[in-house]
Amino acid sequence: MNRLEKLAAMIREKGADGLLITEAENLCYATGFVGLEGMVMVTADGKGLCFTDSRYIEAAEKAIRPMGYQVIDPKLGYPAVAKRVCEEEKLETLLFEDRDMSVADFRRYESAVAPAKLIPVDDGIMRLRQVKEEAEVERVVAAQRIAEKALDEILPLIRPGAVEKELAAELDYRMARLGSTGVSFQTIFVSGAKSSMPHGTPGDKKIEAGDFVTIDFGAMVGGYHSDMTRTFAVGFATDEMKKVYNTVLQAQLAGIEAFGPGKIGRDVDEAARKVIRDAGYGEYFGHSLGHSVGLNIHEAPNASPKSEVAFEVGNITTMEPGIYIPGKFGVRIEDMVYLGADGKRNLTLYPKELRIL
Repeated sequence: MNRLEKLAAMIREKGADGLLITEAENLCYATGFVGLEGMVMVTADGKGLCFTDSRYIEAAEKAIRPMGYQVIDPKLGYPAVAKRVCEEEKLETLLFEDRDMSVADFRRYESAVAPAKLIPVDDGIMRLRQVKEEAEVERVVAAQRIAEKALDEILPLIRPGAVEKELAAELDYRMARLGSTGVSFQTIFVSGAKSSMPHGTPGDKKIEAGDFVTIDFGAMVGGYHSDMTRTFAVGFATDEMKKVYNTVLQAQLAGIEAFGPGKIGRDVDEAARKVIRDAGYGEYFGHSLGHSVGLNIHEAPNASPKSEVAFEVGNITTMEPGIYIPGKFGVRIEDMVYLGADGKRNLTLYPKELRIL
């Protein structure tokens, strides 16, 4: 099935007549058009209507019509157009993005489409999005290769005296120069004692010999994100640093081994967490093992202590255990792993054995 057919089937499964989409990533998923602004409506019988203004309409005509959508300029305004569609298509119930739409927008659309009823889509669209098509995987991989090459390019710059925020900016620039259309999130580039903060912000700190440097970053291609983390030692690594690093690496390998179709998120998380706990560092691993990646940097399903959800073929999920000892240092290693129809595949090719710069 193409995207339009998948959305129509989801609408029927939920017993609704139609679907209203306004959120950026869902618009991209529904139409394949990166950066589209506007509104998409899909009916249970598979009619797709894309409303966008003159800034996008010519490009949308070329990109979206082949997928089966009509492309229309919403001269009346989006809520008024939504009402007209409900009347013309006799839609009595309309799914809406309850996890994304603002209260103000909900009230505008609710008033406009009455007597049609807006009902929550819940995780309906995300359930479709979390099962990646091959073209989506290819975009994630393309973004990851850009990130890996950019990291290689800046490694010679990571030396005593270099400044965290300047290196973070250089990494972002290199990714852009190599073809990334944006950064997946604010690049994390922290060193020394700051590496004990999982989401620390790069600042004016200068790198010193004996520091761990943790770099968490990602590129974007065609709207899709990559996500990786590597930790390096600068100059030398103490025995304790080596022990912690190797513990994190073994935990990650255990998590990857446990990851697979039908495996429950909490069980995958526990496979990695047990390695860290058995090594005596359990209290220093506070976050979840991983999250899925796609049009958003954080998608479902997750590998977390609370997750009751089973993974399935088509998921791309990070495996990123860490140990963070306050006031001393931290280590995190992160790869993205894809569950394909022909088996499990690590999309991250960058080496992860301890490297001393």
